[in-house]
Order: sequence, then structure tokens, then C-alpha cells
Amino acid sequence: MTSTNDLLKRLLAGDFSPEEIAGDPVLVSLADRIYGIKIAPVNPVKPRDVQGLELPVAPVTEVAPPTDMLIEVIGDIAPAVPVVQDLNTLQPGEVVTNTKEKSKLLTLLSGTGFAVVLLNMFGVLSTALGSMCSPDDLCPSDGYTRINLLDFYKIDTGYGWSEPIQTGTYGIPDIVALVATGLLLFLSLRK
Repeated sequence: MTSTNDLLKRLLAGDFSPEEIAGDPVLVSLADRIYGIKIAPVNPVKPRDVQGLELPVAPVTEVAPPTDMLIEVIGDIAPAVPVVQDLNTLQPGEVVTNTKEKSKLLTLLSGTGFAVVLLNMFGVLSTALGSMCSPDDLCPSDGYTRINLLDFYKIDTGYGWSEPIQTGTYGIPDIVALVATGLLLFLSLRK
């Protein structure tokens, strides 16, 4: 005979038979609350008394989902509104013109970017933007003629300016910008 504690553990784990817990009203109540199983208390009957009794036949109810479910297959459904094919297709002449315009724009932008970065490295941009720097900082008048690309918004102070490439100094952002715009220019000219 198993203890009530073991029966409770088996009830909570889900591996029990109704006959095992039918004698304990607390476990029967728990099974009803947890699993929705109604277990009638066991009334022991002697075998000699069973012959005279007629046992009621309870209808079988299926608890799990039925395994013989039919699956309804829905065929092709026609759209409510006819699909217009002409809106999504372009004429061949339009496609060529559109890609040429994009290629020209990309070439123009990448070429301009490459030229600006190259001119900045040699300090040419300081002639146009150098007057914005306050005179008490390190400015283009002191030989700092290259704009720091990471601090371009500080060109009114000394933090926005550096020495040009002629003195042997250059920054990683300058090299990255030069390589990126050069690669973009190369790819746009190749098309």
C-alpha cells in the first residue's frame, strides 16, 4: 500500500489510476479540481453480491481530441477584384533610363565626396572655412588646415582642425572616407 504522500506526488505528476485515489476524499477532490475528473468513491462489493446487481453502463466520452478528424481542404480562391498586370511592369526603355540616372547620380555624389576628402587632406578647404575659427585656438592661420572629419561641427574652435597631410599627419577617419568614396566611385564608374 502506498502512502498518501506518494499518491499525491503521482496525482500531481499525472500518472495515477482512479482506483488508487478513490479511497481518499482529499485526493479525489484534487483530481477533480486539477484534471476535471469525477471519481466516485469506492464502495467495496463482495463477489457474491455482484451477480445479483446490474451495473449501469456509462457512455464513453472522449477526453482527448478525436484522432479521426477530417481536414477540409480549401481550393484556390479567386480574388474579388481582378488584378491589373500593367501597373507593375515597366517598359524596357524606362528601366535603362532609370538605372542610368541612378548610376550618374551615384557617380556624381561619390566623385564629389572623393574630391572633398582629398582636398581636405591637403588643407585646401581651410581657405573657405578657416575664417570661422576663433583666433585664440589652433586655427588654419597657425598651420592647422585639415578639418577633423569626426569633429567637423567644431570648426569654429581648435578641436575641428588638424595639420595637413604634407606634415605627415593624417587620421583614420580621413583614410576610411578616402577609401570608401574611392571604392564607391570605382564601382559606379564600372557599371
